Amino acid sequence: MNIQKHADNVVSGYKKTLTLEQLQLLGDESLEELQILIEAALGSAVSTALHDNVKEIEALAKETRKRAGSISLLEN
Repeated sequence: MNIQKHADNVVSGYKKTLTLEQLQLLGDESLEELQILIEAALGSAVSTALHDNVKEIEALAKETRKRAGSISLLEN
């Protein structure tokens, strides 16, 4: 996922829901700040999801090593 591009798409979609007057009141700077906030939120969510996946993989590896050790003992 390209976070910056996704945030840009979200802001573009949001801009389409606004009237010309609302767009003028918000201004480009506010919309750029919105994009930065969306990027930060997406980045945080992706980072958390990846971290959780790594923990699950580490637990699976630990369990696999444990089972492999048990199998080795049976073979001897």
